[in-house]
Amino acid sequence: MQVSVQNRSVLYAQAESALVTEGIHEADLVEVRRFSNVFGERVGLVFKIASGPHLGIELMEAAALKASPRGKLAELLCGMGGADGSLLTAHELIGRRCRIAVRHEATKTGKTYAAIAQTFR
Repeated sequence: MQVSVQNRSVLYAQAESALVTEGIHEADLVEVRRFSNVFGERVGLVFKIASGPHLGIELMEAAALKASPRGKLAELLCGMGGADGSLLTAHELIGRRCRIAVRHEATKTGKTYAAIAQTFR
């Protein structure tokens, strides 16, 4: 079975009905991806939904690759029980189950995608 990661670029081509629903979902952190874009060095946290109608769907949330204690990466990792917002902590949390808060957001062109707003233990 092929599973696609629902991130902003993948979701642009999908109908809104195919999006993961807004709300709280059980998920596992399955991968940490480093990449660069126009915003600089980034890290993507890939979560796989572990139960419910969206079982097996992967969502990725990207953040700046900065170990700032107030940054988005630190917020996501600390919500999972991580000590800080470092890349090392992100890799240590792979395999950890948590809850993710999914919210639908829109791009500048108006296309809707599923974003991970927050993580919880």
